[in-house]
Amino acid sequence: MLPNQSEQPVSIPCEGETLIGIVNKPVKACRTGVVIIVAGGPQYRVGAHRQFVTLARLLAGRGIASIRFDHRGTGDSTGKLRGFVDMNADIQSAIDTLFDRVPEIEKVVLWGECESATASAFFSYLDTRVQGIFMVNPWIRTDVGLAKTIIKHYYWQRIMQKSFWKKVMSGKFSATNSLKSIVKMMQSIFTRPENVSHSEMSDNFIELPLPERLAKSCEKFQGQIFILTSGFDFIAREFKDYLKSSEIWQEIIASGQVTLKDIPDADHTFSRLEWRKELLDQTVDWIMRLDSKRNNQSM
Repeated sequence: MLPNQSEQPVSIPCEGETLIGIVNKPVKACRTGVVIIVAGGPQYRVGAHRQFVTLARLLAGRGIASIRFDHRGTGDSTGKLRGFVDMNADIQSAIDTLFDRVPEIEKVVLWGECESATASAFFSYLDTRVQGIFMVNPWIRTDVGLAKTIIKHYYWQRIMQKSFWKKVMSGKFSATNSLKSIVKMMQSIFTRPENVSHSEMSDNFIELPLPERLAKSCEKFQGQIFILTSGFDFIAREFKDYLKSSEIWQEIIASGQVTLKDIPDADHTFSRLEWRKELLDQTVDWIMRLDSKRNNQSM
């Protein structure tokens, strides 16, 4: 940790439970703070490859305070695990705590990866203190979406590979099993509706399929959105394919509200140093621009 910042453990009250978090506070804080939301899989507030720790310290080094925390049922926090679709109270409590610990803050950016990216969007329009959301490989997994992604990005590319035909010629390839898998995926595509038309969408976003709920949440949010995706990741590919086909997303992108960035060779957790550096640099630069823009508007 750098000498120009402090790292403070905090207990965050949330509907009778206690969330455990860390506040990274610079000596002189900007008006914009960051809430790093942890959700999905085995992760907790440290993050895969300790990237949440690194991110929080980098931000504090640039004058940006942050809080990273374990939501209910994960890490050191108490309570029952609710999952990313029911994290509004957790996020609200974390924002309240960050504002309490760093009174210089006027607005926050929600930063989330995978499921927590989607959770960030679900909450974003409910609190006027949220200025932006930084979403990394947003999770919109459905059976239909997964089937389309695998057929498009795995099977189609696989038959173009020399190694595939070597396997066929050697007799190690099971055509029967592969055909059964493809048929099952095709059935899921043609028997389940994936897209809901713009006019059919309910005002109660919770009732919508996951891809549409995310799109409608981002449409309702009035702040800025940064979406960073990994090129070598099926979760990101499923999201990007939906992005191209969604009327709502195309309208949001056309409005200038969204910044899109892809790191072509990166995997889901940015396991290589150069991929993590790109992720962290993009985050810090974008948040600094948001804070600078806000300062200019207030003059």
